[in-house]
Amino acid sequence: MLWLRRLQIEGFGPFAERQVIEFPESPGVTVIYGENMRGKTSLLAAIRYAFFGRVMARGLRQRRLLTVCNRENAAQGRYEFSVVLTFNFDDETYELSRSCRSSVAVPESDADFVQEVMLRRDRTILGPDERARALQHAFPGEIARFFLFDGELLQEYEELLVNESDTGHHISEAIDRILGVPILTQARVHLTTLTAEADQQAAREAQRHQATESLGTALGQAVQQRDAHKLELARLRTQLGELTAQRTEQEEFLAAHQKYSSAVEALDDARTKHEEIIAEEKDKRAELQVAMSDAWRSLLRDRVRAAKLAAQTDAEHEFESYGLRLRAQAIESAHCETCDQDVPPEVQARLRDRLDGSRSATTSPGSGLRRLVDLGRFDESDNTDVVKLLSRRLAEIGLEKVRLSDQISDLTTQLADSDPEFLRRSRATYSETVDKIAAVKRAIDDETTKIYDQEVNIQRLTQKLESIGSTALLSTQARARLLRAAAEVFGSAVDKYKSDLRLRVEASASRLFLRMTTERLDYAGLSINEGYGLTIKHQDGAAEEARSAGAEHVVALALMGALQENAPLRGPIVMDSPFGRLDDAHTSNVVATIPEMAVQVALLVYEAEVGKPRMRELLGPHLLREYELVRESARRTTIMRLGSSHD
Repeated sequence: MLWLRRLQIEGFGPFAERQVIEFPESPGVTVIYGENMRGKTSLLAAIRYAFFGRVMARGLRQRRLLTVCNRENAAQGRYEFSVVLTFNFDDETYELSRSCRSSVAVPESDADFVQEVMLRRDRTILGPDERARALQHAFPGEIARFFLFDGELLQEYEELLVNESDTGHHISEAIDRILGVPILTQARVHLTTLTAEADQQAAREAQRHQATESLGTALGQAVQQRDAHKLELARLRTQLGELTAQRTEQEEFLAAHQKYSSAVEALDDARTKHEEIIAEEKDKRAELQVAMSDAWRSLLRDRVRAAKLAAQTDAEHEFESYGLRLRAQAIESAHCETCDQDVPPEVQARLRDRLDGSRSATTSPGSGLRRLVDLGRFDESDNTDVVKLLSRRLAEIGLEKVRLSDQISDLTTQLADSDPEFLRRSRATYSETVDKIAAVKRAIDDETTKIYDQEVNIQRLTQKLESIGSTALLSTQARARLLRAAAEVFGSAVDKYKSDLRLRVEASASRLFLRMTTERLDYAGLSINEGYGLTIKHQDGAAEEARSAGAEHVVALALMGALQENAPLRGPIVMDSPFGRLDDAHTSNVVATIPEMAVQVALLVYEAEVGKPRMRELLGPHLLREYELVRESARRTTIMRLGSSHD
């Protein structure tokens, strides 16, 4: 049995200086009072860190090492912390110490820290491999959630009622582990392995005789193929379990860091848009420069048109005058130079009459025509609208750049205490894990089909051999049948044991639940499903469908106590603020029931939840020791032992 003896922390969270909690050696409850921000969650995190080397916040959210360092020490350039945990296990005393310090002057990520760990058993310091085995044996990480938990972690147990839930499946497997089921499962696997070896032996015996040689060879190949598929199936299932556990952890991490994940996603999006808007601005400025090279034409267009009209008028007058000159010459010479014909006298008379009163003739068209030709070369195209559109868009781009820059600045500030790159990798890794799980599930279905096909083939070949086989072969086959039957019987026994175990957990949980609930007259207890999900039963046998948050909380606490009562591996329960969702009556019932949940309990609460006088009255002699987290400053807390303990 695991028993906590002493916790020493320094530089961890609000505990700037070395602080110590001594746990009583007698069964009972230790209560540690502390207001919000005083360090209750840090104490729970320190115990987890000692055992597993990871710093977890509420709800198993992993924290960056930099955020764990005491802020007052960090302001002075001391980025370091340590935890020393003394505990007993199997009548031996262990001292487990972990320390963390920065390897650079101002750390920015976990990579900037160096961690050291040491485990001493009595007076012997264990090596890395032996240390890992000892810690796994004393306190497996897979079951830690049943010993060290907070109010948020309790909420996860609602998932046990959802059989398809990945979180529920993960928790169910962990419950199997704490109850010792995997040991029995391994024994069943061993019997199945012996059966496969017997099938191989039967195949080899058949190959020794001419009459059964071909059948024996075929049987041996079928057994080999089946066993190969079984090995692959086992590997795939192990891989699926590991991937599912990874996905659960990744989901928990991403859910816990949802605010940061959303901020990282928004930051990436803002930066991408900022780059795109800068590129667009460059393109629009180039387009505007081209448009502005012809924009002056728009300013001169009206003046050019007026000049063209004037030149047109002058040119027309010049042509009219030129025509009069040609007529005068024709009258004077009686010959037309234009058509090279003589002009008769009567025509001369008419022309002379028409010339009377006309303006004087000029020699030829002149400046008016030249101006008209020159002005006709002017391009009157108007790109004013294009210039306006480009200018308007550039103004919009300027505003959008400012907005995106402000957004990037704000998001960068929000992410100052996080590691955005790590969050990006986490999201990418989660997507990869989901894809891998889908691929492994397809492979498992394929291998299962192949195993079934080979089992059918083996059964067919075995039946043929039984009809023509030798005495030795029949004896070998009988052994294989016996082992197969034993495996089936043992498998049924394991299923029966698991069923009985669930019923024992159900009975224990029901007893604890009825002690903690305020509706004892209406409720008959709890019923359990195959995944250890618990449903509240009314006296009439109907299930309670509309369970409140407080009811879920009480059910989860009842499950915790039931697992402790029925598990081969027992240890302390450390609870952080477990009353947040409970009313006063339920809180009183839960406090009074806590001593029945485990032989050693450490309760982390803020006094408004219960209050020292009420806590002492409800726990009575089971309250062995009390501590209080005392505020020295916003960044510093000390631990003070109170003088009302019973140990």
